[in-house]
Order: sequence, then C-alpha cells, then structure tokens
Amino acid sequence: MNRILYENRCRCNEEISITKKRTVSTRSEGKPLQYPKSNEITSKTFQIKYPKKLSLTSRLILNSFQNKYIYYAIDDILYSLKCSPFERDNLLAVLYSPILSLQNNFSVNFFDIWIRQVYIEDVSKSNKFLKGNFETSDQITNITIQFFYKTRIPVKKQESLW
Repeated sequence: MNRILYENRCRCNEEISITKKRTVSTRSEGKPLQYPKSNEITSKTFQIKYPKKLSLTSRLILNSFQNKYIYYAIDDILYSLKCSPFERDNLLAVLYSPILSLQNNFSVNFFDIWIRQVYIEDVSKSNKFLKGNFETSDQITNITIQFFYKTRIPVKKQESLW
C-alpha cells in the first residue's frame, strides 16, 4: 500500500515539461525603456536661471541629455559629479524643480518623463554705471529644458469594502 501511495505521489522518474506562453505586456520588463509613441506624448518647456557660470563638465553633462529618459539623466549627474558635490546638487535641483512641477500640476508619473532638448545660454549682466569695467559684471546662465511625457488617465482609487 505504501508503494502505491509513493508511486502516485512521486513522479520524479517521469520527465514532464509544461511550457506556458507569456502574455505580452506594455512594460519593458528588463529591456531598455521604450520611447513613447508620438500620439501619447505631451511637451512642456521650462526656463531656469542658474545664478553662476556652469563648468565645462556640467555643460557636457547637460548637453548629453538630448532625448534621454529622466532617470538616466539623474544617474549621469550622480555618477559624473561625485568629486563636486556643490555642482552636483545644483544640477539635480535644476532637474528636480521642473519634474516636481510636472508631477504636481499635470499628475505625470516620474517614470514617464523624458528630456527632449537642453539649451544653455550665458548672459552677462553688467552694471550700467561702470561701463568700462566688465570684470564686475554678474554671470547668469539660462538653461532651457524641454521635457516630454506620457499622458495617462489617472487610476481611480477603489472603494474599500468596509
């Protein structure tokens, strides 16, 4: 009787392979993030006044953000500016401010934001009364960042059963 129960319970000697077809989902599942379709995206442009002159490293980092996913852009700043924490924090603030604006005003998910273009313009603000002395002029950098993001319908919260 034990042998009969053992044979019914243990099927180690048999080779059974069950293959289940995976369902296709819209998530990337470990693949690089997929660029959104043109009918799903909305664009928004932000102008940020940076109070100082940008270093060459910061300029190169910002210029490399063309058509880049926001998470990768933040990762680039964190990795590339380890030696300069002040500049790293300022560049992160430059990115975080528009991101928070998109999240608060348009209910955009953090994972649905890309950077389309970045423009950097140096503006020197000279003193009107000291025309000949350009060394006392203030250096301001205008950073224009164009974001695009996916628009989704907000998820409705389910009512509790209680």
